[in-house]
Amino acid sequence: MDASLSLLWQYVFSPANIVGLTAFVLVFCVLQQYAWHQTYGNIPPGPKPWPIVGNFGVFLVPSFILRRLAKNRKMISNPLSPQAGLMEMSKLYGNIFSIFVGPQLMVVLTGYDTVRDAMVNHPEVFSDRPHIPLVTIITKRKEKVQQEIDAVVGSERVPSLTDKGNLPYTEATIMEVQRMTVVVPLSIPHMASETTEFRGYTIPKGTVIIPNLWSVHRDPTVWENPDDFNPGRFLDEQGKLLRKDCFIPFGIGRRVCMGEQLAKMELFLMFTSLMQAFTFRLPEGKSAPSMHGRFGLTLAPCPFTVCVKAR
Repeated sequence: MDASLSLLWQYVFSPANIVGLTAFVLVFCVLQQYAWHQTYGNIPPGPKPWPIVGNFGVFLVPSFILRRLAKNRKMISNPLSPQAGLMEMSKLYGNIFSIFVGPQLMVVLTGYDTVRDAMVNHPEVFSDRPHIPLVTIITKRKEKVQQEIDAVVGSERVPSLTDKGNLPYTEATIMEVQRMTVVVPLSIPHMASETTEFRGYTIPKGTVIIPNLWSVHRDPTVWENPDDFNPGRFLDEQGKLLRKDCFIPFGIGRRVCMGEQLAKMELFLMFTSLMQAFTFRLPEGKSAPSMHGRFGLTLAPCPFTVCVKAR
């Protein structure tokens, strides 16, 4: 038995077999690299992916370690907030960059101009879908909202959709909340239905396209002081509501959210009814909740406490 194992060992690990196996591995790696460059040779730039897990290896790191790294390095973006992290990456790689989730190529579109160009001017390519398994309370300027509601609606009846045109500041406040806390910050992923050229880069068929709506609504080229809460940006000099093309919380192009109009009506009725009946404020000594939120399919607010008082 021992002799048989010894002979097998000598055969498997003989110099000829080792040389042959090494040559096979080298040829395989060269062919893999050639095939990769043939497919992804002109894709948008991006960070080098990790083996197997791609660029999402950071999510294998425990969250408490990421928080400590963020604190020690004084990082601008929250490592647990992907939409902000992707926006930071765009400063390094540009408004069109690539990431990999495992072997799957994803192209992230950042900024209003880039997202609009892809979703509106190239809908025949970027409107496919890959196969994939309320509004945060803000206490700023609530008094002005309540004054407008009191003047138009009063306290004897509940708000209705017919009041919408007479409550421009209230609607501007809702829009500003949506701008600062995009409910679906990375939109629903799109997919390239065919290989195409976009802004000088090759986008292979089957590439997942991620429109970063968070970056669109924090784009300093189209929003003045984008990190400031200012409903006045949606009002003209006469106090009338302004419709801005760069305000796209429900997406843009062929794949715009089908429930947009229903959601707008629900948001308006819910927000005005709450502001008509209650006053909201932070408890004494409590800081304002984080605007990063908790990332998932939607951006949910972080846990926080609030005092609610009937008016």
